[in-house]
Amino acid sequence: MSDQLGFTPEETIVQISQAHFANYVLTASLTLAVYDTILSFPKEVRCIWQRGYGIGPILYLFIRYCTILDMILQLLEGIPPNTTVFG
Repeated sequence: MSDQLGFTPEETIVQISQAHFANYVLTASLTLAVYDTILSFPKEVRCIWQRGYGIGPILYLFIRYCTILDMILQLLEGIPPNTTVFG
């Protein structure tokens, strides 16, 4: 017997387990990224922010903070990264 998407109950359990595991990994990654940001923030202010605006500092800040924002949005969506529901 399968559900509407064609999954058996066992396959559904596996999919849910994988989604939970992916959320745990994402949460741990976000925690480490925020911890690293907090620890290195004084050095970032001294080395990046006071340096002035150029392509280097702008790319650094964009990559650093957009990555954290992306992880937060993925957690809020409840969709694990790189996980498909349909096969």
